[in-house]
Amino acid sequence: MSSDDSFFSDGKRSDQSSLSDHEDKPDIGGLGLKIVDIPTGSQASRSRRSHRSSSGSEQDYSDDGTQLSTQRTRETPSPRRRRRKKRTVVTLKDGSVLDLTPPEELLPECERKARYYTSKKETDKAIKEWSRYIALCRLVHGLEHWKLAEGYVFLAHAYLMLRGLPTQAQAHSETARTIMLNGLHTSESDESKSQLMGTLLLMYYVLGRALTLLKKYQEAEQNLVKAERVSQELSKLSGERESSRRVQLDIDIAIALAKLYAKQQKHALGSGFYEKAIQLTEEEYGNDSPDLIPIYQDLGRLEQSKKEHANQDKATEHFLQAHSIAVARYSGQSEEVAETAHALALAYSESATAEAETAAEQYLNESLGIRQVLFGPHHAKTISTQDDLCRLLIRTDRTDEAVSLLRTLITSKSATFGDLSAEVGEAYKLYGSILMSQGQLEKALKFFKKSYNIESTVYGPGHKKAKATQQTIDMLLQSPMLAAKEGQTRAGQLKSRPRFNATVGKTAPSGGIKSAWD
Repeated sequence: MSSDDSFFSDGKRSDQSSLSDHEDKPDIGGLGLKIVDIPTGSQASRSRRSHRSSSGSEQDYSDDGTQLSTQRTRETPSPRRRRRKKRTVVTLKDGSVLDLTPPEELLPECERKARYYTSKKETDKAIKEWSRYIALCRLVHGLEHWKLAEGYVFLAHAYLMLRGLPTQAQAHSETARTIMLNGLHTSESDESKSQLMGTLLLMYYVLGRALTLLKKYQEAEQNLVKAERVSQELSKLSGERESSRRVQLDIDIAIALAKLYAKQQKHALGSGFYEKAIQLTEEEYGNDSPDLIPIYQDLGRLEQSKKEHANQDKATEHFLQAHSIAVARYSGQSEEVAETAHALALAYSESATAEAETAAEQYLNESLGIRQVLFGPHHAKTISTQDDLCRLLIRTDRTDEAVSLLRTLITSKSATFGDLSAEVGEAYKLYGSILMSQGQLEKALKFFKKSYNIESTVYGPGHKKAKATQQTIDMLLQSPMLAAKEGQTRAGQLKSRPRFNATVGKTAPSGGIKSAWD
């Protein structure tokens, strides 16, 4: 793999070949790597050898044997633009085709395809090509070369990021770690050493993320901290101009550590790494980068997770910052603005002040208006926004508006999720709660029963939600008036029950959505 295609190189690296005397050298031995430096002479001789190797027998010379001018050499097509070599293909007697192309020629093409499919998020093709890349690396480099470990790291990264399978990512990352830490690797220059350490950096990051998802928090922390240390040592080797891909990986490591500490309820450490991620993102992409939006929102949620010790104003400020960036970077009628407005409204609703509730309603209406235009009334995101708005109206004692919106919600939820869906059951339960608070116990009982029927169908009668609804129904039936009516209703049903008849009569069609309000 050429340095231009390296995960940690983007063409910004300076031309320096060795570190100055006053610069700190990386502590490679402390990272567990065993690297043997192969002396290759001065930078000039390396440049000449590199130029000769890249030109090969195709170097142009004039008639007298002298090399052509520098300008003529610059006009030579780059390796990527040169015509690809034809593969050696043999057709057998049975019609099958046998590809005899050497693996060292297949390896660069395989890597190019794998990177392309990964960037396009074509999961199956990417995983297939990275698996093929590993097989070719075994043939070309052997079983103990760090390039084979790099292939396992990229395969683990694809399993984790594209398919969301942390167990497979952990297995391949650990295979790469065995190769990296148990083998003896050679390095011809600081650039090749940088690629080798970059593989180690990505390996620890992927392994830390996978272990976090598997809830192995202690091991995850150890690997992510190692990734952070490798990055620090790598920065000493790379010089002043760092690769943008490595800076992005530093941001990802900070976010991964922040999320890990958030899961462990270590709020101070989590906040510190979120702040670090914000600082690195602003330095690399600017203070209005869209990449800052999820970081600010996660930082706000971390503050809210402190519960009674949470600073709601501080949390709301983080969500407001995220929304401000979305408004500045996207059009007014975009999902990004609707999503940040919705999250900001929920943050405001956590405060009990009238001003916060007014702001929450304002941003919910803003999000609802955008999503109704983008998705229509029967989309899940539109329904979610209406649901939160309905609950806010109930909190602010605007019951009539809440009931009107709730009727619309039940119609939309039935059309979107189906009559026998958990979402419709929750809407019935919410409407029953409103009626119960107004003293309309008979109507409330009716809707709680509808909710219980749905929950017992969806979850089963033994589920905690169905049990809770049944307890509410039992509590309502303790009312003397409802108990008497319930007994009269059952007795009347027995009396009015038709006599047995072998002939099946026609039955009226089910009431559907409209009958829910009868």
